[in-house]
Amino acid sequence: MKAAFYSGASGLIAYQKALDTIGNNIANVNTNGYKAQTTSFQDLLYTDMYVNTPANPLSGNGVRAVTTGISADQAALVRTDRELDFAITGDGWFAVERDGQVRYTRNGSFSIGVEGGWAALVTNDGAYVLDHQGQRVYCDSDAIKEEFAPSVLCENLGIYTFANPEGLEPASATTYAPTGASGAASVTWGSEVISGFLEQSGVELTDEISKMISVQRAYQVSARLVQVADENEQTINGLRK
Repeated sequence: MKAAFYSGASGLIAYQKALDTIGNNIANVNTNGYKAQTTSFQDLLYTDMYVNTPANPLSGNGVRAVTTGISADQAALVRTDRELDFAITGDGWFAVERDGQVRYTRNGSFSIGVEGGWAALVTNDGAYVLDHQGQRVYCDSDAIKEEFAPSVLCENLGIYTFANPEGLEPASATTYAPTGASGAASVTWGSEVISGFLEQSGVELTDEISKMISVQRAYQVSARLVQVADENEQTINGLRK
């Protein structure tokens, strides 16, 4: 009965992790540039059942949840008519930098930050936006109107792609870090950047609710398995007295 108890307990842990991921996706259904995280399940190790049969049957030891990355498909665009809002059509990510760390995002809601006599293009939380050479987008504060015109920025904003964007790792609500699975970032010129639009959240609410119902059912089955295993242990212990 211990094997059944451990299998049920591993299911509770795995399905709770999946529910947490689904809950986070639902919470960001209105977050521009957010990419839904995905979860899959894997079997834990199998062990021999030690029975006298030529088939050598194995006994499972439960399941675990594995975060399999993000859904990098392009989401719908929403018109804002704000000059410093940008959206990428096609593959590609904006690059932003904070404290020397470069992250990537599809949220193109930018603003202007002034440092002394210079102006910099920044995200709403203060990270610097980078160009195709990986440099911060600066201009003289007297030339903001010309250098930060939407038509100029659409050409100068750095757009980067990955061999496997689904392998990116979330670093915040809308920024992502490269991993070994995603590959390194490379500059691309094949994606169009348009001003006055933002990419909406990539979360499909109906899909997430469907997943949540399925995982909840699996969680309930695992909880029932733990309960039955515990009841059987109590019955066996009672017979020994």
